[in-house]
Amino acid sequence: MIGYFITFCFFTVIVLLILNCVKNYKINKKLQIKQSIINPEKNIPFNVPERKIEVIQKEYPYVKKMLLTKTEYAFYKVLKIKCDQNNMLICPKVRMEDFLIVTDKKNTLKYRGYIRSRHIDFMICDSKLYLLAGIELDDNSHYNKKTMEIDEFKNKVFQTIKLPLFRIRVSQGMYEKQIDEIINSIKQKAVEGKPSSI
Repeated sequence: MIGYFITFCFFTVIVLLILNCVKNYKINKKLQIKQSIINPEKNIPFNVPERKIEVIQKEYPYVKKMLLTKTEYAFYKVLKIKCDQNNMLICPKVRMEDFLIVTDKKNTLKYRGYIRSRHIDFMICDSKLYLLAGIELDDNSHYNKKTMEIDEFKNKVFQTIKLPLFRIRVSQGMYEKQIDEIINSIKQKAVEGKPSSI
């Protein structure tokens, strides 16, 4: 009888130990999940050791900069006044891939490659974001051979999509006069039957 009692106590202790281990495992698992939640202030997991945090930070070697250069911003300020007066919107630094679709399905990657890293300084749109024209600011860097080839490529693309691409010579200044001519040209094209809400 005593033997049965000792055996019963032994098995009871074993079962309790197993249950306790399972319970501790579940608690630890929940703690790990909670600790892996990102700290909203630092955007770093709580449970990452300090030396690993340095490694993570080095993976993002970025610093913000202005969207437009001083020259581009000086032009933008004049352009905005004129566009506001004519119910037009300005989208600065637009990737060509954002407004172009490759029609050659057999060579999609090839032709996407030509436009992927290219952008237009300013895209002019109507109030419904229908594209009306592109504007490129050309400074002295546009006289070297490679840049001239890129400029010619952009010119031909805009001819293909039947959208005007205006080029402003930065060295000449006189932005108001040039912008007036651009807006008048856009409005004239709209009058000739281009769908627009101007």
